[in-house]
Amino acid sequence: MLLQSTASAEAESEARLRVVRYFSDVCSELVPAAVRDQHLAQVRELEAKSDDELAAMGLLREDIVDHVFQEAHYV
Repeated sequence: MLLQSTASAEAESEARLRVVRYFSDVCSELVPAAVRDQHLAQVRELEAKSDDELAAMGLLREDIVDHVFQEAHYV
């Protein structure tokens, strides 16, 4: 069961990254490449942390992308 949960979590993380990359590409004219790359690197760094490490930071795994791209949430 743990292996299945880990595989599921990895698939979810990869799916989130694909969505982020898609919107980053679409908005590439609005966001400099260096900023976009920095955000993607931060997402990867946070996703590499354990759930306990994220909890100590006050984050849930499913909130990583929102946290990293919070300044883009202007609507």
